[in-house]
Amino acid sequence: MVTRFGLLAAGAAVLVASACSSSPTTPAPSPAPSSETSSAAPTAPAGACPDGAYRVTALEGRGSASALGKGSGGDIDASFSDGDFTISSDGADPVKVDLGPVNADMRFNGKITGTYEGDSDALRLTTTSADGEVTVKGFGFTRSRSASALSGQLLGQGVTAQVVCDDAAGTAVVTLPNAALTLTRA
Repeated sequence: MVTRFGLLAAGAAVLVASACSSSPTTPAPSPAPSSETSSAAPTAPAGACPDGAYRVTALEGRGSASALGKGSGGDIDASFSDGDFTISSDGADPVKVDLGPVNADMRFNGKITGTYEGDSDALRLTTTSADGEVTVKGFGFTRSRSASALSGQLLGQGVTAQVVCDDAAGTAVVTLPNAALTLTRA
């Protein structure tokens, strides 16, 4: 069970970082000089998520990590601009994690930065730095891991995510191999 908490904490912090990252889709003017990336623009009404500021409002383990449970709340912020992302929190407000019969608090106190490229169907996320730690407290124990170790474990040299945005609701759902994150515009 201790590994579940470590993985959940890792997943949440790193997934948050990768979850919000979305390719920039400001309605670019038609005459884009020396830029041939206009193939994915007008076909999808809810295209790739726009750059901006988000808060992670929910997370859920998927696939082999589905036993890691679900979480909601917390104060993890994400900012995406021009191919760079920053995920940060002071850890003041924990993410409430539901692991089936028991609950735990997960706090991320630190900052993860990285880059993103591609479109919402195949968004490539790469961490460039990670400082701080993720702490899970529950079941009578506390376990902490460095943000760097967790980022390396989940993103490694990079990971591909799918992002589905709902502009009307102001949300983005980021699906990674082992987790899904719901982001809400700040």
